[in-house]
Amino acid sequence: MAPRSLTQKDVQRLLAAPDAQARIDTMTHVVRDLESGELGDTERTLALEILQRFAADAVTAVREAVAWQIHNSTLLTEDLAARLARDVDRVAFPILRHAENLSEGLLLDILRERRPAKELAIAGRPRVTPAVSDALVRTGNVIVITQLLRNRGAVIPEPTLHDVLDRFGTVASVNEAMAARPDLSAAVVEKLILYVSEEIRSRLIRTNRLNPRLIGKLVERAREAVTLLLLKPLTPGEADVELLSRHLLIRGRLSAPLLFRALCAGEFALFNAGIAVRANLPLENARQLAWDGGPHALKGLFAKAGLSFTLMKPFRVVIAVAKALEYQGGDAGRERFQTEAIATLFDACGNADDREVDDLLLQLFDQTSAEVIERAMEQAGMPFSPLGG
Repeated sequence: MAPRSLTQKDVQRLLAAPDAQARIDTMTHVVRDLESGELGDTERTLALEILQRFAADAVTAVREAVAWQIHNSTLLTEDLAARLARDVDRVAFPILRHAENLSEGLLLDILRERRPAKELAIAGRPRVTPAVSDALVRTGNVIVITQLLRNRGAVIPEPTLHDVLDRFGTVASVNEAMAARPDLSAAVVEKLILYVSEEIRSRLIRTNRLNPRLIGKLVERAREAVTLLLLKPLTPGEADVELLSRHLLIRGRLSAPLLFRALCAGEFALFNAGIAVRANLPLENARQLAWDGGPHALKGLFAKAGLSFTLMKPFRVVIAVAKALEYQGGDAGRERFQTEAIATLFDACGNADDREVDDLLLQLFDQTSAEVIERAMEQAGMPFSPLGG
């Protein structure tokens, strides 16, 4: 078939069509002719000029039609893609959602516009790079973040997933979308299970092929960590701590790991009240047995509190560190106490052949900063890699 004949006069006539729909119809024919390869060089140059002019048309509907026509076409050059992507939301959407060869730099620039509709379009792209995923999460838009989490083509760095949970873990749409992802690390799963429903937890077990008993243990650990974080502002006085300890006992939450967390965190009021309530002893009596009694006093206290004797050594070590440092709890000296306690614990109990002790020591990583743990591990002569790192 002979090449078509398209002249500059045709260009002017087509662009001057007063009706927007007529220009859209013209543009559709021009794109079809360009993609057919049937135009000669001169005609092709003129057709591309028409396309560029339509992409800058004063009517939004015309520009939108151009974007939908060429979002997956070889006619979409880098310059044209950038122009359409920076246009109003409805024009930019097909380019941002579907165009394959947009640069990461362009997408990050678009996200700096803080346009929710464009953010949503980018979150649903067939492939999303780690840097773009992180930028989408930093928008703080829950709808966008949920879309991103549901997108199997999005590569989301582990620190970004932790950030999502820290900020939006209680939002059902967010935690459900994350639970459905097949590529979660153990550290992310451990944090996630605290937020999800029983139904979603079951799905999480199936998706990640996890042992339900392990999930149960992780849930309990996560609950204990959050419980301890919430207790301090709720217990300004000694009587408050004792009342709260009784409440935790009734709820079955006043466990040995929770008491150990309190002890290692320097929250001695909670430790003293908690073990007193478990042992059904007056607070002062329990405190004296724990801190000032002889070699058998702590064993007797453990017996009355129904705590495993296997766990006595870690408790005894931390109490000894506090007494050696003359640390009595509170913020002053807390970090030094934590560092010394962790180092001494791992030196004294790190090689224990008891799973209960191992599990108890692992609790320390849940709330202590990486810097404190790193210094303690150096002090104990052991290597340290932050959880999830």
